[in-house]
Amino acid sequence: MRIDGEKLVQLAAREFSARSPEELRRELNIFFVGADLPERETLETLYESHFQSNASLFHLTFGARDAFPKGEAMARTIKKNFNAHLMGRLEFAAPTQVIERAYAAGVDLLDFPLPGSGTVPRPELFRALEDARTVFPRWAVVSSLVAGEEPASALLEKIDALLAVEVVPLVVLSSRATHLAKEELHRIYSHLQHGWRAHKVAIKPLLPLIYATSPLVPAAAPGVLRGFIDKIEERRLLATSDLRRVLRVKEVEESFASSGL
Repeated sequence: MRIDGEKLVQLAAREFSARSPEELRRELNIFFVGADLPERETLETLYESHFQSNASLFHLTFGARDAFPKGEAMARTIKKNFNAHLMGRLEFAAPTQVIERAYAAGVDLLDFPLPGSGTVPRPELFRALEDARTVFPRWAVVSSLVAGEEPASALLEKIDALLAVEVVPLVVLSSRATHLAKEELHRIYSHLQHGWRAHKVAIKPLLPLIYATSPLVPAAAPGVLRGFIDKIEERRLLATSDLRRVLRVKEVEESFASSGL
């Protein structure tokens, strides 16, 4: 990947759009789906758009903690009807049981966004990240960071800290990023890429989101053969993820059964 300077300026200048459990929109080949939306109407809209052009990633934003069952049902519906990676976003420190249920419902990638400057992450959030690491496959737990909300040096420290515990850092730009020099923003994304490479992070399932929300773009346009190989690899990753989920859920169910629960 390379950093597109023009795209960097455009992303920094546009209005920052926080993920919402009530939104439904498509950006490139990603569906951003809010878990609080009506299930049937949402599914019809997804079908119509997906039929015109297949999406590579579904991004599901869960609502409040007490509304988790609704998001869980939405996740199952998406996973049942579409053959694509499903990413879930939880903006609360979920207990282990909720993380297990999200995984069993079909979530392939789980995002716990970290707050920006001036807000100290609660210990519960770090515990949620640790718990998610024991449930989800390696490099399937993500933490979104927002550039422009804190000094670049603080953001780089967060990137390194997350990579050290095998959590994938992703960086999006807020509208406040305009006060940072272009060179500073370039340094942030260069550091991010270097960290991914150094830790051998498996970012392939996240590429649609990375290309849609960051200035990172493919180093070269893929040819027909490369595109075909990528499609095969994508199917392999999905099949592996689904098989691991089946085995994991079966193991948990058998554990409960043997305990008489």
